[in-house]
Amino acid sequence: MILFFSGTGNSKFAAEFLADHLKDKCVSLNEILKHKKEPAFRSEKPFVVCAPIYAGRFPNIIMKLLRAAQFAGSKRIYYVATLASKSCSCEQSLRKMTSDKRMEMGGLFFLTMPNNYVLGGNIPSKDDAEYQIKYVAVPELYRIAETIEMNDVLPEGENHAVTTALSSSVNTLYSKFMVSSDNFVVNEDCVVCRKCERHCPVNNIIIINGDPVFRKRCIGCYGCINICPKKAINIGKKTEDTNRYFCPDYSDWKAKGLT
Repeated sequence: MILFFSGTGNSKFAAEFLADHLKDKCVSLNEILKHKKEPAFRSEKPFVVCAPIYAGRFPNIIMKLLRAAQFAGSKRIYYVATLASKSCSCEQSLRKMTSDKRMEMGGLFFLTMPNNYVLGGNIPSKDDAEYQIKYVAVPELYRIAETIEMNDVLPEGENHAVTTALSSSVNTLYSKFMVSSDNFVVNEDCVVCRKCERHCPVNNIIIINGDPVFRKRCIGCYGCINICPKKAINIGKKTEDTNRYFCPDYSDWKAKGLT
């Protein structure tokens, strides 16, 4: 079973690719969060969790969901972390959580995908993103699929104490000071298509009197900013001139013969 959480489509693409090539089922953790479903999963094949890296680790809300989840059937679980470039290691925290659940960690894969962190800039054009997926991500996904299909266990990576401590501190600071929609603004280009409201995995956005209103539940996925067709949502003035990127659906990609 392939489980995924995705703010801007990268991890969803990876999960659907793996589900297709492993002939397995794909389950959205976004939907479980959004509709407050019970996180109970059963699979005879190994579990695979695809999620993005936020400040060195999987999002806190996903770690919390996985800790509370019930896994039945297979005792092996793999993790696929999508990110724009290699960052601090999250392997130690995943191994501990997996061990606490009396499961075996098959391995952690890092998958480089197009950057979509709007506060970090350098968001690729559509053509550049497509090139990166085709020539960087897809070949790596084939390798990941083969490893999981063979049920191989990857050796534990290098988790030096300094790296792990840095990852923890960066993640703590990010969660405390960066995860907020208090500075989000919506300009006059908004057409109230409600895509932001429907897409938000934690129901942080509601439409009131024809305008998107942000509550206090933001997890910093920036899905609403990247999915807006009019670039109407911004973080103050910081992102007004920043490109947007939302990963295409794997089904569309496959239909074009790009895999």
